Amino acid sequence: MHRRQRGNSRLGAYCWALTATLSGCSATELVQNGTLGPAPDLSQPNYQRIVADNLTTIFPNQSVLGDLEISGVRPVDHLKGPAWLTCLKLDAHGKPQHYAIFIQQNKIIDWRTGVIMDHCPAESYQPFTPSAKQDKLPR
Repeated sequence: MHRRQRGNSRLGAYCWALTATLSGCSATELVQNGTLGPAPDLSQPNYQRIVADNLTTIFPNQSVLGDLEISGVRPVDHLKGPAWLTCLKLDAHGKPQHYAIFIQQNKIIDWRTGVIMDHCPAESYQPFTPSAKQDKLPR
């Protein structure tokens, strides 16, 4: 009986050591291969133009948008690295909805329906008319 217990404890110790060793190798590989490359351009983008230029991609059915408003832009941490966040508020037939739009290196890298951590409802908004904004903003 003692031999069996001693064998089981040795096996357990061996498994634990193997697991610790392999997890260390995995972590090392993640650190080595998880480099982000060159730092993204963190200068403030012309976010209104970028959003206006990509509005049909974000909202393919333009007829359901209603009135649009846009917030200012602010830096945030995104899964793809440092980015800028602007919020769009649309009045979809009397039901205001918020959308978070993430910009990195003057390109939209992600968008979604606004969630609590985006703080879109707390933002200040101004009217956003994409065609008028495109004419007034420099490239």
